[in-house]
Amino acid sequence: LGDQHAALLGQGCIEVGSSKNTYGTGCFMLLNTGSEAIPSTSGLLTTIGFKLGAEAKTYYALEGSVACAGRTVQWLRDNMGLIDSAPEIEQFASAVSDTGGVTIVPAFSGLFAPYWRE
Repeated sequence: LGDQHAALLGQGCIEVGSSKNTYGTGCFMLLNTGSEAIPSTSGLLTTIGFKLGAEAKTYYALEGSVACAGRTVQWLRDNMGLIDSAPEIEQFASAVSDTGGVTIVPAFSGLFAPYWRE
């Protein structure tokens, strides 16, 4: 198992339709689609989720990835100087009722799902 597939199991996503997000340097979402591989129409990856034993059926998943999640917080701290520590980001985010239309697109290493480049 890869790390995201192991996280799918570790976070208890064994039922069809259950999903998980794992946050670190990036952010990775996997959705358990059951025993049928479902091709994405939205740029997500169709992947094997898990198989628990030689005779067990294979479960599949759809995966979406964001290359820079935690890395973006580090950039705001280390390069932009907008925060002194990573936990401060939550205080800023909680202090406003909405973003006022402001969006940050952290494309430090390209855009992942659904904007993959070949």
